[in-house]
Amino acid sequence: MLELWDFTHISVTQNNLQELKEIWDQWDDQSSSYSTVNMVIYLIY
Repeated sequence: MLELWDFTHISVTQNNLQELKEIWDQWDDQSSSYSTVNMVIYLIY
């Protein structure tokens, strides 16, 4: 049987992983946008 502490620890860990995934996804989206802009600039010049 899980104690309250165990449940809280699991919940906090899952929240941290979710936040990390969201940050990673956001960074990946921004990185992709920057890459596209750089490619357009490269093609113009």
